[in-house]
Amino acid sequence: MIKVISKLQSSIFTLIFLALLVANVYLWQIAWLGVILLIWYAIYFGAQLGRALAPDEHPFLQWWLGGFWLISGLMLAGSGIYYLAEISQLTSMVTALLSVPVVLWLGGRSQTSFWHRFHNLWQAKAHRIPSSTWLATVVIIFCLYLGFYLAAAGQVTEAVRTTWINLPTAFFVAFGLAGLMLGAQLWRGQERAINIALVMALLFLAVSVAAFVYPLGFGFDSFIHQITEEYIAAFGSVSPKPLYYIGQYSLVLFSHQVFGLPVAQIDTWLLPILTAALLPAAWYGAAAHLLRDRRAATATLLGIFLMPLSALIVTTPQGLANLWILLTVLAAVPYLVNQEKPRVFWLLIPALATLATHPIAGLPILLFVVLIAAEPAKTHPKLQAWAKILFWLILILGSVVLPASFVANSLRTAGTWGLDLSALNFNSLAAALHWDLFLENRFEPWLDFAYLYGYNLAAIIGLVAILAWWRRRGAEGKSLRVLLAMAVILLINYVFLMTVVDFSFLIDYERQNYAARLIPIMTFFLIPLFILGLGLMMKALQTKPVVLRVGVIVLLALLATASLYVAYPRDDAYERGHGFNVAQSDINAVYAIDREAAGQPYAVLANQSVSAAAIRYLGFEHYYGELYFYPIPTGGELYQFFLEMNVKPDKKIAQGALDLIAERCGNCARPKILFYVVNDYWWQAPRLIETGKSTADAWFSLDQGRIHVFRYQAAE
Repeated sequence: MIKVISKLQSSIFTLIFLALLVANVYLWQIAWLGVILLIWYAIYFGAQLGRALAPDEHPFLQWWLGGFWLISGLMLAGSGIYYLAEISQLTSMVTALLSVPVVLWLGGRSQTSFWHRFHNLWQAKAHRIPSSTWLATVVIIFCLYLGFYLAAAGQVTEAVRTTWINLPTAFFVAFGLAGLMLGAQLWRGQERAINIALVMALLFLAVSVAAFVYPLGFGFDSFIHQITEEYIAAFGSVSPKPLYYIGQYSLVLFSHQVFGLPVAQIDTWLLPILTAALLPAAWYGAAAHLLRDRRAATATLLGIFLMPLSALIVTTPQGLANLWILLTVLAAVPYLVNQEKPRVFWLLIPALATLATHPIAGLPILLFVVLIAAEPAKTHPKLQAWAKILFWLILILGSVVLPASFVANSLRTAGTWGLDLSALNFNSLAAALHWDLFLENRFEPWLDFAYLYGYNLAAIIGLVAILAWWRRRGAEGKSLRVLLAMAVILLINYVFLMTVVDFSFLIDYERQNYAARLIPIMTFFLIPLFILGLGLMMKALQTKPVVLRVGVIVLLALLATASLYVAYPRDDAYERGHGFNVAQSDINAVYAIDREAAGQPYAVLANQSVSAAAIRYLGFEHYYGELYFYPIPTGGELYQFFLEMNVKPDKKIAQGALDLIAERCGNCARPKILFYVVNDYWWQAPRLIETGKSTADAWFSLDQGRIHVFRYQAAE
């Protein structure tokens, strides 16, 4: 009878959701209702799917697993639709409506219903929460409020080198105090519902600083992806169809077309929200399986803030794929240690979703899943000999998978191997590995401490992981060896990318960018072992003097604050910031140049920030053949003319750029005007401005001289 009532309640709940969803999409189009429905969809149907994935888990852990797989499935479905047809509101709505019965069917196969589990939770015996916990919680909430307030008040629309320029010391004090109080509560291991919620809030603050501080947008790539998403939303596709990034695009467009949320807002907040909502639950679930002690598992949650957070601070395909790698690795822990659900087959879904989002992250996580499936210790005894051969073959091939992918891409696009085998020597290998630790001292205590941890972060996590594995090197350690194997594989890939792969098509300072992306990914594969190390330390400290335990909590809170500081662009005694955000003056320059052209075809030589503003606000309409009318990408031919102008602005260089465009233009209307843009923050700006005034046909400045624009007319 209870089962029948439960199914009836579930059906009514689902029908109400579907009715509101359809009405809001086609009739009301209310944004706040769309937000509510999206949260409803993620929580309710995520929990339903989680019952099928891990029926024996706690409902909270079922929710994160189900939500993670639900989102991964949407990413895969959207990618398939994109490649086979186009992403439109109709296809997105069909996907949403079809996902509901599929999820309910999978969830309905569990013996215990969602409503029965919820009823048990509601009726569970509660204990009295100490007044000290309530007081600490109030302090933490106040610190969180102060942190969010200062982040929102610290917005910048000018070109700056560092995220922290408008944020006072009080921001770090508030964050550190919240971390300290939360660390003390986590140590107790009680009130997990409250404390995990507080961890989520503090993590959201940590990874959303850029979204608050840069209202115009952060970085360069996010501008490209946002305009691409808006273009696909309007036209269903973009040509040529990219082989990657669609995992993110499909998720953003699903939220936009089904729930009516603005594309730019979804894109900005997607990664911070998903990180804060899913990572603490995934971390706790993995820790509980590794340590088999809920108190110790809870105490390790502060370790989330010790990770390389810079990989998770801005929504890009690489950032989203980084999160998906970490979540997939944590989701695999129950199977690794006890062969519990979810099984290997289920891990393929988020792995393929990661591959559809970004290949640099997707190939390693797919390799990880294949290695788990081929693990000799988990195969039938009669097949173990073959499994060992397959396992080692995968290890060898996996060690060159990323360089091989770049070679394949180079052969496809340029017809060359794209390798520099002469770089494979002892000196280049030693330089690539960076064996030396960062131990500098600038006699500024806070900065010295922050950089000591920040620059050695990967090495510290690796050391803790190796020591933890060594402590559990028996049967349990053997089951976790695939994590160390993946770290070694990625280290070898990193060395090859740093040495033999030829990135000469990129500008100098970007040539190590692809290899550098492997460092946080390598670290993410070690996170379960890092959790194990933290948990073993917490257990060992339980019987130690209070002073020592307090000292450890204080140290962890300080390390968390240091990790936050080094996660964002900096300009201090240690590091001179070279990147500038897109400023309002860059946007003003883009519009002013377009007005100055007065409808005539034109091209512009400008830096990345101005170019990002152009593609974000003027779109993809201005192409001359395969050349965009601003110098994007930075390794392209048009950008080389920009670099030449930065040495000495000259009419001949401007004419050379116009000739290149005319050559590539084909039948299009060839530009007769070229604009050269100089931002005042360049160290050679005064010289370039004066030279430009003497060589250009005309010039003008904007925003009290923050930007100078020089006009060059094509030769008749």
